[in-house]
Amino acid sequence: MNTTIDGSQDTRWDELCSIVKLLIEICMLFDSNGIDIYFLNRGRFLNVKTSEFVDKIFSDRPRGYTPLVPILKKIFKSSSTRINADHRKTLVFIATDGAPTDEKGHVNLEELECLMNVEREIETTHVMFLLCTDDPIYNDCLTDWDNKMINMDVTADYITEKEKIHTYRGENFPFSKGDYVVKALLGAIDPDINNLNQPDEDIFLDQ
Repeated sequence: MNTTIDGSQDTRWDELCSIVKLLIEICMLFDSNGIDIYFLNRGRFLNVKTSEFVDKIFSDRPRGYTPLVPILKKIFKSSSTRINADHRKTLVFIATDGAPTDEKGHVNLEELECLMNVEREIETTHVMFLLCTDDPIYNDCLTDWDNKMINMDVTADYITEKEKIHTYRGENFPFSKGDYVVKALLGAIDPDINNLNQPDEDIFLDQ
């Protein structure tokens, strides 16, 4: 989490915070009601509409365990993520620096997998995991889910994503910071963008 990136003093957590705040600002443009932000250990902030407020609530660094499952259950049970007459869809961003845990700090990946597959309204709830961790077990697990689950994607830090994409698409495949933002924003919605960092898929994008 505290590894510096790209020759700067910024850590991977700093980069994650920056991309999350940027995504929030973009999402606020498309929803006049604002967006809901849930912290795992600091409560929730509903109908957020200003970037100034986003800066304020992101000023504290993360602490404590990673009780993702109970928070995500609340989100998946909320009216905004349930199937309705308008068939309105919800995009959930999960920014995390480690594997999910219970209240005692025990990793509970199986519970999270069940939540994603069973309790989530898969057709209307798209989920993007934004990762800031070197945990190989968690990374491999989410990569496996990414290959199997519908309307779900995983995005690591910019350098890691760029290396993956160049591995599968070739060193000359363009992938700027702007492309990274698009990947983080739309990867859980658009299959072509989702598959950019995966092997053996046909990608149809305007170059």
